[in-house]
Amino acid sequence: MTADDLTFGLYYDFRCLDPEPTALTERWQGILEQVSWAETLGYGSVWISEHHFLGDNYAASTLTLAAALAARTERMWVGTNVLVLPVHDPVRLAEEALTVDALSGARLRLGMGLGYRAADYPPFGTSLAARRRRFEDHWRVLRTACRGEPLDGGDVHVSPRPVRDGGPELWIGALSAQAIERAARLADGFVCVLPDQVPEYVAARRALGLDDGRVALGNQWIVAEDPERTFAAVAPHILYQVNAYADYGAFGPPETVPRLTEPQQLLDHGHYQLHDAASAAEALVPMLAAGPVVDCFSWTLFPGEPLDRAAERIEYTAAQLLPLVRARLA
Repeated sequence: MTADDLTFGLYYDFRCLDPEPTALTERWQGILEQVSWAETLGYGSVWISEHHFLGDNYAASTLTLAAALAARTERMWVGTNVLVLPVHDPVRLAEEALTVDALSGARLRLGMGLGYRAADYPPFGTSLAARRRRFEDHWRVLRTACRGEPLDGGDVHVSPRPVRDGGPELWIGALSAQAIERAARLADGFVCVLPDQVPEYVAARRALGLDDGRVALGNQWIVAEDPERTFAAVAPHILYQVNAYADYGAFGPPETVPRLTEPQQLLDHGHYQLHDAASAAEALVPMLAAGPVVDCFSWTLFPGEPLDRAAERIEYTAAQLLPLVRARLA
């Protein structure tokens, strides 16, 4: 991979905290507009998170949103980070993924994971305990269907047909050693949010006799010209985000994880780092140079944050950080 092949991405959960009836439509349309604009600045990917049954409008129908983003962009990869595979019917999911891949001109990266929030599973007829078995069972069906191969050895093929060899890219997001090995063994790429795990993924690929694979690397950074001032403005929104993830069980059993009350705790606990373009490049370039990273993305819009404030960071990053990183990698 060359510096020119590396893409930089946006990451949204589509939450809308405003209870006003028109606010959800306005915010979601605003996100579509923001992503379209960001593409003109040089961003090369957009990722959509997924959870279910939440009162703050967290993205649940990720491929519907991916289709909307595909229609508003021309070159960006459109990815899910991550879709909770055990709660999806794999045949129906294949139909939706093939549809989005065709609509986008083969730009879908379908990132999937086990999930971890216990409440996501029962309404779909499954449970947290059953997720690992269901993941691999669903993966096999999904991979077969997305390749355009017949289901169950019969003569039934899903529609539409694949628009590229192998169908849409199927990626896996993972945190545990077992899940990273699964990503290395099964997936077209690894969605990684902890940079220290990239070498673990590469080692797992090599142990299987494979190449080093591909990684989409996330970071938890605030990058701005004046990062301290920007952080002070956005901290209430990040506190909401981090505490919500604690409620979901992202950091361990919810009853054992203290909730944060002060902005400084977000930094002290390592949830976020503050950077200007120069310090971000200093930290980022060694990560990108050391592993098979093809995309680097970060949270773009925090819950309840105004779109125009996020736009300031998008524009600063595009104008200052991305050229600096590309120049150093070259």
